[in-house]
Amino acid sequence: MTNQQSKHSVSFSPPSEGSGEASLLIANRGEIAVRIIRAAKKNGIHSVAIYAADDAGSLHVSMADEAVLLSGRMLAETYLNQKKIIEVALEMGVDAIHPGYGFLSENADFAQKVTEAGLVFIGPTPENIRLMGEKNRALAYVESIGIPILKSFRGTRDEILKHSSEMEFPVMVKASGGGGGKGMVICQAAEELFAGLQKAGRQALDYFGNGELFVEKYLPRARHIEVQIMADHHGNVLHFFERECSVQRRFQKIIEEAPSPSVDEKLRAALTASAVKIARSMHYRNAGTIEFLLDENGQFYFLEMNTRIQVEHPVTEMITNSDLVSMQIQVAAGKPITVNQDEIQISGHAIEVRMCAEDAENNFKPSAGKLELWETPENDFLRVETFVKKGLMVSSNYDSLLAKLVVWGTDRNEAISLMKNSLERTWQSGLHTNLPFLSEIIESEEFRNNHIYTCFIDENLDQINHRIQNKGNQINRKHLVVAYLIHHFYSGNPYGNSIWNQIGYWRMRSQMEVILEDRVFNCSFRDNPESLQISIDETPFRIKIICKDDRRLELEIKRQTHVFYFVEKADETIVLFGGFSFAVRSNSVLSQVRIERKKSLVQQSFQNLIYADLFGKVLNITGTAGDEVRKGEVLLTLESMKTEIHVLSPADARIKKIHVKPGEPVIEKQLLLELEEILQVAGI
Repeated sequence: MTNQQSKHSVSFSPPSEGSGEASLLIANRGEIAVRIIRAAKKNGIHSVAIYAADDAGSLHVSMADEAVLLSGRMLAETYLNQKKIIEVALEMGVDAIHPGYGFLSENADFAQKVTEAGLVFIGPTPENIRLMGEKNRALAYVESIGIPILKSFRGTRDEILKHSSEMEFPVMVKASGGGGGKGMVICQAAEELFAGLQKAGRQALDYFGNGELFVEKYLPRARHIEVQIMADHHGNVLHFFERECSVQRRFQKIIEEAPSPSVDEKLRAALTASAVKIARSMHYRNAGTIEFLLDENGQFYFLEMNTRIQVEHPVTEMITNSDLVSMQIQVAAGKPITVNQDEIQISGHAIEVRMCAEDAENNFKPSAGKLELWETPENDFLRVETFVKKGLMVSSNYDSLLAKLVVWGTDRNEAISLMKNSLERTWQSGLHTNLPFLSEIIESEEFRNNHIYTCFIDENLDQINHRIQNKGNQINRKHLVVAYLIHHFYSGNPYGNSIWNQIGYWRMRSQMEVILEDRVFNCSFRDNPESLQISIDETPFRIKIICKDDRRLELEIKRQTHVFYFVEKADETIVLFGGFSFAVRSNSVLSQVRIERKKSLVQQSFQNLIYADLFGKVLNITGTAGDEVRKGEVLLTLESMKTEIHVLSPADARIKKIHVKPGEPVIEKQLLLELEEILQVAGI
């Protein structure tokens, strides 16, 4: 194997003997690992995946040419285990390591160790990563070359507090070594600064091992615009125009699009020129993204640089007809970029949504479990990036991203319409996902009219969820019952001329009850040779069956087409429709028979045992044994899928015993702590 690396050029070449292929190891998981494997195959490169035990069913494991299990349960033992990953790379005889995004992708020490091991790091130089990875240093650097930044104050908590009188509130407190929305706190007034610094400092240490902070002016109506760049080892620095990433919640991007509908040609030229200037001045290598904030007056400010490929890179690829991951590999191999800036043009409009395993109506609480159904549409205009498949056990140990749906249209309006259509035809069961939430945002007037800003969702979450609930409430429950009945009792085998000859069960029993949302629907039929007619609570429905199999049903009801999906559970059927799921059952289905008992008065008991309702890690515990707590008070905070979850006291109580410690992992249904009632003694 030949691995050559210098300050100005690197290359990885096929080994002199063996398979005859160049090879790379993907030091990542999830959809980005799948994306890298596809790029490797496209370039004739042998791919080696690594995986943790809870990722054994992931697509990247089966798609790679080879896969290596990393033993251990903690991230530090698997995807963050630098020593082990490099050892595996050397043992497998690979030429290069691609870090993807997240995990070790922006770890300068890892990039250095990869290089020192004689391997090629498919990404920027360690010096590039160090310069832009520490926010205070990055801001000082870009300011020195004339790029506008927001006024900021940097240092430790106590150092920053000395400047509180100089600050113009509201301000944003950030972790200097952070990213991904972690270690970020908004302070609306000076009185909130101390607590904000404490919280951000704790998160900075927990997530990044670096407690240094900085505070900058907060723009509540800002837009998030970023420029994709690529630089090779021959002095070429190109931009691939901009993306808009303003649809966020808790500083986490949800929807991205390219080009930005907020940017005109003059602003585009200024943004891209600034991005290229930053990259060229620091002798940047490989893919990177320069992020900016855009205020209401059209003034932009440097935010940060991500020294890696980004989650949202597909929208850029789709409007520029490029393959950024393949380009990363070619650049890392020392090859010059083969296109000129003038050849990179914007064509059409692309939108990407991030489908995540989380309950948007329950404060985006992460979800984990078995994916019982997974189906996405197949269209020329749609690109689906995912690592999941039906039957996969989705772990809570990682980011909640399940898939990215990316559409391309000739213009923004067409792209919005195509995304709406794609979301309506995406089906899953077994997890809570943000599908209804994504649909609501895409269909909203605010998004269509480009009235979205970075804090729009956080400021309007209750209203958005209310609209989603109304949408769910408007679904005709009788249509769901009709679909349930046909799914269970219509055989589809033609016997005789009458359609009712195909439903022998109903010929013997023409009436039954179906239970949906604790409501009983009385169902009957009429023997009509022309069409299938079902009555639900005496409301007749004339139905045409367009398509039916064991899990999908397409019906025409009152001249409108409806598509339903079904997942059979132990004692009920989950009917999926319009992005919502409904549990339906009937005593006429043997497995769903339940013995109904008369209701009896049950005395409400005090809830003394508090269990975890998800997998995660204990971040901190608020009180100690013996402390009294009030209903709704935070008992402890868990982290799951990079989201903080507060566990609240269900009543006024006293903490009797705590069963966990900060930093400990917890599993679903694990006992966290015990409470006891505060007894009131009369007459004292």
